[in-house]
Amino acid sequence: MQYLTTIYKIENGEKLLKQADGLIVGIKDHSTRETSSFSVAEFKKITALTTKLNKKLYVSFKMMLHEPSVVEFNHLIKTINDYPFTGYIIGDIGYYYLLKETGKDIIYNPETLLTNTYDLNTYFELGIKGTFISKEVNLGEIKAMLTNKKGQLFMTGHGYLNMFYSRRLLLNSYFEEIGKTHDYHHENMRLKEEKREPFHPIIEDQFGTHVYRSEVTSTLDILEDIKALDYLVIDSIFHDDDYAIDILKLYQNNLDINQVSQLQEKYHETWDTGFLYLKTIYKV
Repeated sequence: MQYLTTIYKIENGEKLLKQADGLIVGIKDHSTRETSSFSVAEFKKITALTTKLNKKLYVSFKMMLHEPSVVEFNHLIKTINDYPFTGYIIGDIGYYYLLKETGKDIIYNPETLLTNTYDLNTYFELGIKGTFISKEVNLGEIKAMLTNKKGQLFMTGHGYLNMFYSRRLLLNSYFEEIGKTHDYHHENMRLKEEKREPFHPIIEDQFGTHVYRSEVTSTLDILEDIKALDYLVIDSIFHDDDYAIDILKLYQNNLDINQVSQLQEKYHETWDTGFLYLKTIYKV
């Protein structure tokens, strides 16, 4: 199993890659819900670094694909595709048809759709190199997928998981409704439901509104169970590169209860296992 991580600052790339096997980055005006969205010139610098260190590098496009953005997206791909990087991570299957002739690996991450082996292998047969396991499946289902997969499997192993995404600018609409001006694009905001205790991180950008789980999802106690996984992703959103380094060291140096408690206290976080131990049920 290899480790991928997000990155905030280019100057921290070498430090991160001492712990990680590769990076996931965004491109400015084309990526959403990433810790960094680099300019094309900055992205070129990152490709030089990962090439020198023989590390993986993926560009992430999580946003929904809409017809007006296709021409601009194709122009971006023509600009960057000859740079030396591993591949693209896409959230909308439409991107596959725009990227399949690029020669790069294409990794499909719809976040909630890939919940069984049949789905995974269908996309592998289509030509997709790898897929992310959906965030809502439990450990038993993950182990079955790892046993029967026909391609590379990825999984977000640590970080805040996005649980809601709307193309609507909901924060903008809210502040307009209450008649207040607020610079919410440059501030960490949290959403509080009336009947629930936790606060949920919420962000809005040009691609819409994104709400996250209140707790950090951790896979520390199942690393042995998922050792057949190809890539485990450490997502440092809402933190910084030092956080990613701390978490990578923790995952790679075996579970230490004291270290876990120290890091949760240091970063003021609560970690849980998400859906890993929840039974999948259907309700009529």
